[in-house]
Amino acid sequence: MTTQFTYHNKRISNTVILGLSEELEALSQLELEQQNLVKDLTELEDLNMVTRDVGRINSTLYHLNGQPIRLVTVGLGMLKEATETTLSRAFGYLFQFLKQEKITHADLLYDTLDLTESTDQIAEVIGIQSERAIYQFESFKTSKKTDYELNLNVIESDEAFSNSVNRGQIIGQSINLARNFSQLPPNILTPAYYAKLIEQHFAQSAVKVDIKNGESLEREGFGLIHAVGKGSMHEPALVTLTYHGGPQDASPIALVGKGITYDSGGYSIKTKTGMQEMKFDMCGSANVVAMIEATRQLELPVNLVGVLAIAENMISDAAMKPDDVFYAHSGESVEVLNSDAEGRLVLGDAVHYASQFNPKVIMDFATLTGAAIVALGEDKAAVFKNNAETPLNDILTLAEQYGEALFELPVTQTEQQRIRQSDVADLVNHTNKQGKALFAAAFIGHFAGETPHLHFDVAGPATTPVASYNGPKGPTGVLVRTIVAWLRSL
Repeated sequence: MTTQFTYHNKRISNTVILGLSEELEALSQLELEQQNLVKDLTELEDLNMVTRDVGRINSTLYHLNGQPIRLVTVGLGMLKEATETTLSRAFGYLFQFLKQEKITHADLLYDTLDLTESTDQIAEVIGIQSERAIYQFESFKTSKKTDYELNLNVIESDEAFSNSVNRGQIIGQSINLARNFSQLPPNILTPAYYAKLIEQHFAQSAVKVDIKNGESLEREGFGLIHAVGKGSMHEPALVTLTYHGGPQDASPIALVGKGITYDSGGYSIKTKTGMQEMKFDMCGSANVVAMIEATRQLELPVNLVGVLAIAENMISDAAMKPDDVFYAHSGESVEVLNSDAEGRLVLGDAVHYASQFNPKVIMDFATLTGAAIVALGEDKAAVFKNNAETPLNDILTLAEQYGEALFELPVTQTEQQRIRQSDVADLVNHTNKQGKALFAAAFIGHFAGETPHLHFDVAGPATTPVASYNGPKGPTGVLVRTIVAWLRSL
């Protein structure tokens, strides 16, 4: 699925797309090939053949200088009051309509979009939705769907508009990269193969990749990652990605991702229905890859370090058991009371390792707890802060702006005490009491030490059970848009 944009000053196809907004009334003239469209659009609206309602798509026959063309309109509502959500809905539905109708060549009239000071925002959303909204996973079905390619020409646009479209496409393609990784079945996406795919993706780029395998993880003291992965025939891996876009001596921002390529629960085994879709337990790591990919392509002037803790949580005679004790990368002992609380274990080691790079802030992303879904619902992500007030406030503002529901939950002294309530070890990985998402956040945050740390629990919105204007059901690339925007703001 690809969209190619061109920017000719004339029509090159027989399908013309217009964005219809309330501000259209301000135009006394709206010309295409010297034909004024304003009067005709008003008549079509009176006949209910076109509408300005946000996201409404209409298609009708129209005569341009006596020649029949297909006129496609997308309702934009009040452009001056448009949000990222309303724009995404409008253009998401537009690109899905074009795909459904198998329209491969079309012209978009720029004049109907250049009515506000937010034209760059509109262009960026067009770029994002041209990729994200029509995403399709290259599945393993033997009967393949025909690949779809759209060639969209924007008439009479300027260079700033095309640059913004390009930025949007980069972000949309990065989100789709995360989706592609997340959709791979677990018998194919083993930890070693996942690490290899990441290495291949960033080969000969500004992103450097380092991979530690099972043997080196054990030797270098990553006892928690090794403990989670040792029950599988596929050894765990720790992938470190480094990108230097800023000054060499500037502290990096650390992005940490949970990459459990399959989670059976281990000896604390999941139910048969709870085990379905556990291939998505690596979405946090895939989204971190997408954030770094977008940063690389946008050439942002920041330094990043990405740490991906990758393992398969399985059952065997070598698997960790409840009551086992292991030593973390920090040197502390951890009692395992629940082998299905494995995400916080691998993140504990990964976050501590990330802290060794002296970052400004550590952010980890994980499909971690069902408790976060119980608290907030399937469409919202939770975030927990530890000494990171300023970045959190900025990210919360951007998340709201970009339509990604994100809410702060607290970590209190109660949770900080509970993670130490083990009779035999320094720390314990599970509690049978309330506040399980908070407990997990406290456990992971402990390994950040004094480094500012944000923990994002994306268990709910990492995937969606229904299709929307942002694309099909399945993995969503949640928070990629927000975090990339935050990195750009720096």
